[in-house]
Formats: sequence, structure tokens, C-alpha cells
Amino acid sequence: MFVSPLGRRAGAALLALALLAPLSAQAPARNVASSAAPRAPSLAARIDAVLARPQLRGSRWGIEVRDAGTGRVLYAREASRPMIPASNLKLVVTATAAHHLPADYRFRTSLYATGPVQDGTLRGDLVLYGRGDPLISGRYFSSRTAVWEMLADSLRARGIKRVTGSVVADESWWDTEYVRPDWDPADQLWWYAAPVNALGFADNAIDFRIVPGAVGQPARITGEPRTASWSLRNESRTVGAGGARTLDFDRVPGTNQVRAYGNYPADGSADTESFAVQQPARWAGTAFREALVRRGIAVDEPGVRVVSDPSSSVGGGTALAEWRSPELPRAIAPILLSSQNWIAESLLKTVGREVNGAGSWAAGLAAERAFLTGVVGIDSADFVLRDGSGLSAQNRITPHALVNLLDYIWRTPRQSIVRASLPVSGRTGSLLHRLEDLPGRVAAKTGYIGGVDSLSGRLTLEDGRQVLFCIIANDSREPSARIKAGIDDVVRAIAAGA
Repeated sequence: MFVSPLGRRAGAALLALALLAPLSAQAPARNVASSAAPRAPSLAARIDAVLARPQLRGSRWGIEVRDAGTGRVLYAREASRPMIPASNLKLVVTATAAHHLPADYRFRTSLYATGPVQDGTLRGDLVLYGRGDPLISGRYFSSRTAVWEMLADSLRARGIKRVTGSVVADESWWDTEYVRPDWDPADQLWWYAAPVNALGFADNAIDFRIVPGAVGQPARITGEPRTASWSLRNESRTVGAGGARTLDFDRVPGTNQVRAYGNYPADGSADTESFAVQQPARWAGTAFREALVRRGIAVDEPGVRVVSDPSSSVGGGTALAEWRSPELPRAIAPILLSSQNWIAESLLKTVGREVNGAGSWAAGLAAERAFLTGVVGIDSADFVLRDGSGLSAQNRITPHALVNLLDYIWRTPRQSIVRASLPVSGRTGSLLHRLEDLPGRVAAKTGYIGGVDSLSGRLTLEDGRQVLFCIIANDSREPSARIKAGIDDVVRAIAAGA
């Protein structure tokens, strides 16, 4: 080992001093030197070191970390500043619903007759009356149209084989504000901004499955559910292996006439795009009418008549059959686990109808505000609510308020259905492939819209203590993957010891 002359001279001087000093004076010096050890960085130092990375410095961060047992704030950065939460806002709608609705709450969809049933013939219209069930899909059933077929089977069991009038799709239980005014028009082409009405199904979206065709020919595109309520004009083109994928979809405004255009490489893997529908009640009614025909029930009048105005509703006539959805936890689960926007907005309008008597965003948001301020005890200045899903960039909430909500969720028995539906690190939902080095220790809601990433939930430390946290990044210019990685490293910094 090389030792510099300066080092040797310094060492000799220290040795000489040591020989001159009494042993009693030397002993403490040896003890101090042997017991000294580098101090582990504090929680604040660890988090700040993560956020000081060049790719994270450009974002605006709001963070609060709190000991769940004592309530002591362990770390805060801009925690009282209102931030855009993205899908972390779904914690609000699910907690509000769990507060107001019983755990066995079920959505109802009814069939009514406007005329008598004689000798197997309904002499009048058959009314399909929706009350906002967001679970009529293939999510919990054998197919997207299984519920419509079960309702048709109920009619067959009553001996009905013919309807002389029309199928009437009645969506008047809610208002007809299908989308929020501050949702980006481009988003409204896709499943995550699908129209929210009282009679829809299959997430009000068509799932287009795409595989390459022969080079020079259109890509092969099939859509589900297959109904006469939509059409596809396929103007796409399959290009050689390695070519750029530019395939996209649009529609004739206000219709379900969809166009596919652009290139798809010959070596491209199969993909699915979920495209939002227009005229959602007609879409649902058409699929139901087709299920009737498949089950052997003739309908004399072609097409479907839509009723949206409550004053024109023909619901409440002779009841023929009723579908009751799975219970409330089945609606909350996809909202939190996979961040399903349409179900979140449907649940918000449901709360509005049940609590304030109107199936509207205004009524639902009023119920949320009253819950946050009057039940959870959050200051009204700490949030601005525009929707239930977090899609609007006009939503605002402070990290401090979200941690207060998390504290309420974890200490309130009625909120168990919310806790049970949160994604878990390395295990379920949108955290299945995140924080896999902390398996099962993080239960949290993820969030993303353009320029925004977020994660809010609970972390179990190695010693068993529980920590609540909210981490929000706004105004990000880096790719979302880098911001998510930074958020995950903040969670790791917390997990290292709070």
C-alpha cells in the first residue's frame, strides 16, 4: 500500500504526541474513535436526494408522509399546495360511495311493457330502463352481452315471443351531460373518456383487435361487441416488417361511424384499442334488441327509440323483469385496481342520484364535497373537484388532504371495501409490476394524465409500523416512466426507515 511522505510525517507526529501523553489521556481518544460510525441519512435527506436527480428536478412535487399510528408528519414538501391529482382522485369517489351506499348496493336495470301481454305477444313497446349499472360487460360475465341475453331469457320464461312495438332505450334516470366540458376533445375518442349515461354497457366502448394483414393490404381489425350500432371503414395499410406503426382511429362527429387509417407493420404484434361510442343509449338498446332476436323473440318495429327526458319516460309500466348487478365492491374494484374512469364517473352520478336526488355530476360532486368537509374534516380550500375519475386537469387537492382521507379510509370499518380494492405492490392491479422489491407492503392508488403522476396509499415498514403517504408530481416534462420510477424510489426511501 502506498503512503505519501506527508502522510508518513503526519503519522510520526501523532505517534510522538501519543508517547508523550499519559495512558489515562489516551484511552478516551481510542474509545471515541472506535465507536464513531457514519450516521444513516434521515428520511428527509433520502427523499430530497431522490428528488434532486436531474430528471426529477423539473417537476413540481407535493408530498406528505405520516405515521399512521401516531399521526406525526414525518416529511412534507408543498403538502398544503393544491395539486392536480390525476387518478388519485378516485380515492374520493370510492370513499364517498362506501360512506353513503350499503356494501350490498346493487344497480338495477328493468324491463317494462307499455301494453298487455296476450298469447305470448307483448302488444306495445318493450322498455329497457337503465339506472346507471356500469357492470353490464364481460368483466364479471361470460360475454359483453350476457346480461342482455339473461334478460331476454327472462322474457322467454314468461312465454313472450313477440313484441309488436319497439324496443325503447330509456336513459332518463340521469341527465344527458355525457362528458365534462373540460375533458380534452381528443380524449373523448377513447374508453377513458367514454360518455356517462344511465343506460350503457361494455364500458361504452368498442374493443378493436388489430393484427397485421398481408403487406399492401389493410390490417385485420375486428370489433367487439359486434352490433349494428356501429360501422368501421378500414383504410389502414399493412407495411413491411420494421415499418412505423401509425394506425389510428377517428369517427364522423356525433356518430358511431368509425374510420381506421394509417400503417401497421407486418411484424407488429396483436393489439387492442378501446374506442368510445356515441349515442350510448342507442348503442345499449341495439345490443339488447339483437339479443332478443337471438333468443327467438321477434320485434316488429325496426331500430331502437331512445328516451332521455324524464317527462317522456315510459318506465314504470308493467314490470316484466329486472336485472340486479353484482354488489358495490365489484364496482369499486376496477375503479381502484385498473383505474377504470367510466365506472368511476358512473358511481359519482349514482351517489348524486341516491344522496341528492339527481343523476348528475353537479349532484355527485356536491355529495363528495359534503363528505370531505363534514365527515373527513378536510378544509374546503384544500380541493377543487371537477369529476370523479381525475381525468380533468382542473381538479385540485392538497397532498395533506389526501393523507387525511387515507387516514379516514384506514380507520373506518365501513371503508374496508376501499382498502380491499387498492392495488398492492408486486401483487395486484396497477402495482402488479411496480415496487416488486416491496412485495405486499404498499397498498396505493396510482395516477397519470399528461404532465401528472401520483401515488397515494399506505406502506408497511420492516418493523411493522404503518406509514400513510401521498406523492404527486405536476408540470413534468420528462417521460412518465421516469417520473414513476422517481416516485417508486421515494417510496423506497420511506421504506428504508421513517
